[in-house]
Amino acid sequence: MCISCETLTEIEDALKDFTNITNNPVPMLKECFPDISFLRMSARDVDEAPFRTLANYNLYLLDTSEHCVKITNNPDLATAVVVAQR
Repeated sequence: MCISCETLTEIEDALKDFTNITNNPVPMLKECFPDISFLRMSARDVDEAPFRTLANYNLYLLDTSEHCVKITNNPDLATAVVVAQR
């Protein structure tokens, strides 16, 4: 399942709203977007360039379609989102 550009924009908007509520937005994102897998980590732990950079977070897209999970910048291949706190 790919993640549409519209859904990615909705995720970005939700993250902006959740920043004022919590330091860990992943549970709220999972509730709002139950069909998408979310992972939380520190931005220091990721060497690749982010798909999107927000005020407090970097977003990375994961392609889990093959045996090895990999970061992608192609929403058509994305099956999960990494929320990396900066």
